[in-house]
Amino acid sequence: MISSGLSRYLNLRMAIKPREGLQITVIEMVNLRKQPGLQDLTNMMRNKSGSRWGNQIGLFLLPLHYHKDVDALRYVKRAKAILDQKKQSWEAQFSYWVGHIVMSLFGPKVVSFFTYRIFCNTSFMISNIVGPQEEIMIAGNPITFLRANVSSLPHAITMHMVSYAGRADMQILVAKEIIPDPQVLAKCIQDALLEMKDAATALATTNSIEEGNFS
Repeated sequence: MISSGLSRYLNLRMAIKPREGLQITVIEMVNLRKQPGLQDLTNMMRNKSGSRWGNQIGLFLLPLHYHKDVDALRYVKRAKAILDQKKQSWEAQFSYWVGHIVMSLFGPKVVSFFTYRIFCNTSFMISNIVGPQEEIMIAGNPITFLRANVSSLPHAITMHMVSYAGRADMQILVAKEIIPDPQVLAKCIQDALLEMKDAATALATTNSIEEGNFS
């Protein structure tokens, strides 16, 4: 969806079209914690309980490519193939443990320096934030949506996929000096998602008709 949406946006906004297959390197943040969600506080405070405090954040580099494909499902197949490879690798776990060791030996300034250098050599960041599955309230006030924000990154685009109460929102943060029309970018990504949905529905309908004819 993101790859297709960015390709649409580049086609729309760039006078000189990018070359086919141009790679855009994305940094993907991953929570490696084995027990996501809320845990009982008494269990976490108990000695040797096995419950960990906080999150364990790793990262991996995700290559996206510019394509002029008409078939929307080809983007889905490419993305699935890449993500399957990443899931089978130890890239995210390795990045977490390297950061943990460097933090223990040299402190947060060294970790911040190397992390910033990684961000400087990538195009933008994507994160998936899993929120509560049910609506929550704070001081009697219902929470209708969640928003995520990150500042001081050397990126023109930051994307967060946030889920809350059975709903998922794509939140896009941009540097207005580089992306002056974020609404257009968001519309390109939305159109890409709707096109993929329609293509998948049409393919499923065609397959069911063919199976019915064979039977």
